[in-house]
Amino acid sequence: MFKNEHFLLNTAIVTVSIETTLEQVSFYLNKGTGVIAHSDSHTCLFTPEDAALLPALSAANIQDLLEKSSFFLAESVQWDDNGNLASLIPLTLSSNRPLLIKDKEGNIRGYSSLSDLLHAATLEQQKSASYFAALADTVTDAVTVVDRDGSVIYWNTVAEELYQLPSADILGKRIGEHFDVETLMVLKILDEGRMIRNTYHRPRPDTHVLINASPIRDAQGLIIGGIATEQDITQLVRLNEQLTAADSFGLPNKEQTEDLFTLIKGKGPAIGKVIQWAKKVAATETPVLLIGESGVGKEQLAHIIHQSSARSEHPFLTLNCGIVPAGLLEAELFGYQGGAFTGSETGEAGKLEQAKDGTLFINEIEKLPLDLQAKLYHSITQHTIIRSGGSQPIRIRTRIIIATTQDLAAKLATQEFRSDLYYALNVISIRIPPLRDRTEDIPAMVHMYLKQFSLNYQKPVPVLSPEVILALTNYAWPGNIQELKNVIERCVILSDEDIIQLEHLPTALQEGQPSLASFEGDSAAVLLKTKVSDEEEIMLIEEALAKTAGNKSAAAKLLGISRGTLYNKMKEFHME
Repeated sequence: MFKNEHFLLNTAIVTVSIETTLEQVSFYLNKGTGVIAHSDSHTCLFTPEDAALLPALSAANIQDLLEKSSFFLAESVQWDDNGNLASLIPLTLSSNRPLLIKDKEGNIRGYSSLSDLLHAATLEQQKSASYFAALADTVTDAVTVVDRDGSVIYWNTVAEELYQLPSADILGKRIGEHFDVETLMVLKILDEGRMIRNTYHRPRPDTHVLINASPIRDAQGLIIGGIATEQDITQLVRLNEQLTAADSFGLPNKEQTEDLFTLIKGKGPAIGKVIQWAKKVAATETPVLLIGESGVGKEQLAHIIHQSSARSEHPFLTLNCGIVPAGLLEAELFGYQGGAFTGSETGEAGKLEQAKDGTLFINEIEKLPLDLQAKLYHSITQHTIIRSGGSQPIRIRTRIIIATTQDLAAKLATQEFRSDLYYALNVISIRIPPLRDRTEDIPAMVHMYLKQFSLNYQKPVPVLSPEVILALTNYAWPGNIQELKNVIERCVILSDEDIIQLEHLPTALQEGQPSLASFEGDSAAVLLKTKVSDEEEIMLIEEALAKTAGNKSAAAKLLGISRGTLYNKMKEFHME
């Protein structure tokens, strides 16, 4: 809701009785003060502009004047600061006299001329139109507005790019001239008057969108048009189809498997920078600091860095400072000398010593006590350790990779983390983005886990329904990769057929997600039942088969036809 334009409201008014003489009224008017008088059922209004009229009137007082003429009777309207100025002006007026403005309680706030109200309403309309145009061209969705007849009255630049259709070619024309009328939701809302939210839509055979649409109503509640915003998900749907088809054929080739960084699924710029830097540090001996939320894959990246380095033949050990009790952390890291602990005469090496020429991954480093931080700093800089209870330094060549979910630099100011250790570890830091910032990588990760868990549970690799892939990419993933992995394992376990449906997802992912089958007439089935060309029908069948990796039962379900009908159509078009 926009803040309304201010209109000129005259508040200098005085209320008098109807017995007041016109001479007294003129006195007030000549001072620039309006005059109001109430009769039994009417209110009359005199404005300073009326001062020149009164001397020519043959009436002793206001009551006498009202008996002879209704010219000064005033109409009133109710107004609050949240109202629309255009709706303030009545559609039918008995005169061009100024209007009395009342508040919700019926109290008179002042009066305003029709010209002042019209000027303010025009400014308000211009401002609203400018704000709407700027908003429509700022959003990343295609915006379409049609009138009651379905003629396009607004078409933003994103819509032009999405449909390769300049606004000059569609504005003022019925939208059905460029799109299949049977599939246009913006026309459906004109007939049905209901809102559409986050619904999958296919306005053209080669375009997939998520649509939100609402009817536009006038002050009387009548539908006068409709507005729709469409998010382009064509590339996402195609990527899902490509991955589904690719996963139906064998394992990655040898060249792919030789690069361990291909195990980090994703081609987006965010994860691409992580992989680029990780490859560089893998060839060095320097400590590495990995930063990221829980579940983003810090340990996996650390393991791949180790496996890609010259230390790959040596141990890769891990230590989580958030799991090991503080009293045992020193022994876990540095080991202990014989006699220092009851029950052991020879002592035991800590993980820094056990890793030898390999790598030690230390997670949640921020939970390491300050005294052990000092000891770890000494080990890193001197390449030696001293076991707990011991006195002899032991030479080590262990590489250290550190991980944290915290901003260690901020902890320096509060002295919760030692600055010397921070600068020793922070030679190279790699920040791993959360899953919600790399949604373009989700389909590839999903299909990797589908194959993994299908193999574990001895089940065929299922395909994802379009609803599921959209739900997976729209979800915020607070648990990051670990949560995604758990969800895919759940789906593989629960799915009885060879396709994963929305019902197999946890409730958190199902809520508010789009449905492909919730809107009558918005499916390939409708297109197959309408008079389309053979080429278009073949294309729809091929797309459904590709989406389901050739599974005819699943393809028939997506098309909304029986399996027998699909077989007959494939036979008719020689598609066997």
